Amino acid sequence: MYGIRASDTFRRPPEWATLQRDLFETMADAVDRFADEYVDENGEPYWPPDDHVGVDGFDDVIEGFYNWPLVYAMGGDERFLERAREAYEGALKRGSETETPFGHPMVVDEFEQCRDWFHLGEGNLFTYNMGLAAPDDGTVVDRAERFAGLYFDDAEANNYDGEKRLVRAPQNGSMGPEYSDLSVFGDQSTFGGYGSDYRWASHGLPWRDTEFDEAADLLDPDNEERLYEIYSERCSRGDIPLNLGITSLMTNAYLHTGDDRYRKWVTEYLRSWRERTAENGGIIPDNVGLSGEIGEYTDGKWYGGFYGWSWGGWHYVGIGPTVAAENAVLLEGDREYLEFPRSQLDVLIENGIEVSEDPVHDTLYVPHKYGDPGDYHYDASGVLTENDGEVLWRDGWYEFKPHRDDPYVFHLWYMSLAEEDRERVDRLRDWGSQDWKQVDFRASNKHGAGEEYAWLSYLDGDFPAYPERIMEANHAHVRDHLALVREEGGVPEGDDLDEDYLRDRNPVFHRGLLQLTMGAPQPVYYGGLVMAQVRHFDPERERPGLPPGVSALVEDVSDEGVDLTLVNGGGADRDLVVQAGAYGEHEFATLEHGGERGRPESNAIRVSLPSGSRVSLSAALDRFVNDPSYEFPWNESHAPACE
Repeated sequence: MYGIRASDTFRRPPEWATLQRDLFETMADAVDRFADEYVDENGEPYWPPDDHVGVDGFDDVIEGFYNWPLVYAMGGDERFLERAREAYEGALKRGSETETPFGHPMVVDEFEQCRDWFHLGEGNLFTYNMGLAAPDDGTVVDRAERFAGLYFDDAEANNYDGEKRLVRAPQNGSMGPEYSDLSVFGDQSTFGGYGSDYRWASHGLPWRDTEFDEAADLLDPDNEERLYEIYSERCSRGDIPLNLGITSLMTNAYLHTGDDRYRKWVTEYLRSWRERTAENGGIIPDNVGLSGEIGEYTDGKWYGGFYGWSWGGWHYVGIGPTVAAENAVLLEGDREYLEFPRSQLDVLIENGIEVSEDPVHDTLYVPHKYGDPGDYHYDASGVLTENDGEVLWRDGWYEFKPHRDDPYVFHLWYMSLAEEDRERVDRLRDWGSQDWKQVDFRASNKHGAGEEYAWLSYLDGDFPAYPERIMEANHAHVRDHLALVREEGGVPEGDDLDEDYLRDRNPVFHRGLLQLTMGAPQPVYYGGLVMAQVRHFDPERERPGLPPGVSALVEDVSDEGVDLTLVNGGGADRDLVVQAGAYGEHEFATLEHGGERGRPESNAIRVSLPSGSRVSLSAALDRFVNDPSYEFPWNESHAPACE
């Protein structure tokens, strides 16, 4: 394996390096405290309670520790992995003992019985992170294959029609699509919020051709029951864009096994959605019937489906094209797949409205929803409205607002690194929101909190203090959550003990570490895989992640390659392996360091770091040229060429 040795020394490690190592250690201690307080002696969460009957919330429990394996995979203590395994097994046990209205448990065969891929995508982030953390764990591999197997044509669950290349229902899982019943969610409805007040007042009616005049009518329980009937007629069967999240389940299985049937499933299913989009004039339809016909249950309309253009809008519709295109690029190496999400962003840009909110720049307000003419009086804060307060509707498009909360355009640029996509990032910039050269110290666990634009400002050279600021912010986030643990002094009580209780208290924050150490953004939160420039391994301990005392900083990401600095601030000499890409999918073409230039022509290099040393590398990368795999880089079947 191509090797280099650090020769630069220092008296004191740089601040970012010290903060990075301290964060790993602080969070490891916090995980112990958190697990001791918030799961029982068997590792089981305290929610759902023993008498609970329902179908919602299992993903929220998993979100309470889903990122622990990821932090371990970046170099965190063994406790991250051990505690994650305990909590996951406990959650599976609790879920398998929680009843649903259907006569079977919430979790069947270790997979949710029937949910949508907004929620299944969230819960399965743990599954994908375990692939990065423990690809040699037989149980992890077995689950990856069994979960993906639920979506093959010959599976007993009957989720997928291989001939028509469609998933048979918006909600699916280990029990198949038969239980796609929205009414059982009650106040925890997947209509978009918690309780009728929030659900309808904030999101409006999904359809305009019903007997209801306005969203407020749905506050009447009798009317809401009628809407569930309409849902059953229109939205309980057939395919929706959110199901493209299943491509991550398939890609995860491929990364473990290299079995081509998983790759083929991804490309075939993605192709089916691209064909539907072309048939629909370039806009992805949000509902496809079991016959393969667009609008089969919505009177021929391409909008009005579950979590579709009229119901949640682009926030939900954009997940599938983005995640599926990323997965296809990873598996096939062809960045043409990115044209799919790119084309949908361009539809929004073309229909956008420029608004002056900054003395110098206009912000483009793009439409997030599409629907029929009708009453659009509802609480849609931050969107353009008419003089009477009605949400602006124009040529079917409505909810015009900035693209600030969704990461799809950022992910498009990150995967392509094309100038045209960087221009799209700037075109969709929200000039009225937070300055890009600023880090938000408010903790958040959802996908909009990745500080992607502050990080991009750093990569542009405009925010040089970002590495220190993001580490300081992550330290503050950990302290804030630990303060809540101390204040509560035990398991929360009453309404505070709900499906979110673990997620809202999780003291582990990974996003800054992803950006600094791997040059990677937060994955799309609703089921995306980690996409990275580099990944680090400890050959001495034969495990993923940075060795003890070692810190890493990706200082530049461009279409040509990356700049990376490695620092050993510990008391012992260390070796590490740096891999090109999270899954070895990239190749080190050339490498410059200390005035020397080499040609590794490999997807991994070995770096020797004596105690108190540092090295800065500039690597040209050939991206997406290797078959991706979870295998460790020293395994024979995945080993790079030696010099």
